[in-house]
Amino acid sequence: MFDKIGGLIKYWHVIALSDELKKGKSFKRNLYQIPLLLWRDEDLKVHALLDICVHRKAPLEVCDFKKNHVLCQYHGWKYNGEGSLIDIPSSQHLVQKMKCKVDSYSIIEQNGFIWIYLATENEKNNLPEPLTEVAGKDWKHYQTSMIFETNEELLVENFMDATHTPMVHNKLIRDNDKKVKHTITILQTHETVHVSYAETKEKIGLGLDWILGKNLTISHTDEFLLPNLVRVNYYINKIHRFQAFIACTPLKDGKTIAFVRLSFQFKWFNYLIKMVIPFLAKKVLKQDFIITQKQFVNQQIFKAKSDNNIDYDAMHNKVKKIRNNKINNVASREESTTQKIGLTL
Repeated sequence: MFDKIGGLIKYWHVIALSDELKKGKSFKRNLYQIPLLLWRDEDLKVHALLDICVHRKAPLEVCDFKKNHVLCQYHGWKYNGEGSLIDIPSSQHLVQKMKCKVDSYSIIEQNGFIWIYLATENEKNNLPEPLTEVAGKDWKHYQTSMIFETNEELLVENFMDATHTPMVHNKLIRDNDKKVKHTITILQTHETVHVSYAETKEKIGLGLDWILGKNLTISHTDEFLLPNLVRVNYYINKIHRFQAFIACTPLKDGKTIAFVRLSFQFKWFNYLIKMVIPFLAKKVLKQDFIITQKQFVNQQIFKAKSDNNIDYDAMHNKVKKIRNNKINNVASREESTTQKIGLTL
């Protein structure tokens, strides 16, 4: 069913925030344009089935959260939590003979995310990112999600792109009037692109100089991980203070949901930051929504026109190549590469 995404089928995708799925509740979500039915049963376990009856392709609904029974809304065919057919109201004598099944998918719940594994066979070598580096009592977290009107490739690019921050997020993340020179190292492996920004003295928004003092030294990293994950880390005075973890999950062409987990440790300021971060996150995401929507529309109009890249865009091209290799099941023969460039932000 998910054959069109090739090798990406063998990676875990974030399908929902844990808070979205309450006990005894269900909801439906498309993934790569394929409709899925998810529900949390009476024992708090999450299940996922393809949202299609094998009879006449009608949609399904959960009819019993204790027994995990799923019902066709058209002719009443019933399935268990694993997708096996257990009842045909009009022809009960045919249930055993039919031997038909709705595709079911493995689910892991971790760090406030519900992850789904799209391959139906039992080949699950790649587990979801554990996010262990931001675990512990000193770290606080905020999670949210937002649907963007763009594709996952452009959204991944946006969340890894520091050069747009002085323009799109002026004063919030960077100050467009106070530019600083950066030395950047891009490291590519077969499955990741890691971009590190050498330590500088610069003003980062959100009032961090007021919280931590002036003359702060700041470094950060942007990292892409298959299938569509971005991890951004900020280090202030060499101490890991902030992480943004974003899963860019494609719903359908031109529509992608970003699942965002923001983690921070600022000691006694954690409480204050936790109060303001929902507002700030919403504002930043809205700004990203507007620019990526406009970019996506233009890309559809001007498909024939080629881009004029600068050296910084190498990381975006590397991400695109890694994803395309996986989608097309092309084994990469390239060695890991490292590239250093200069940039002014």
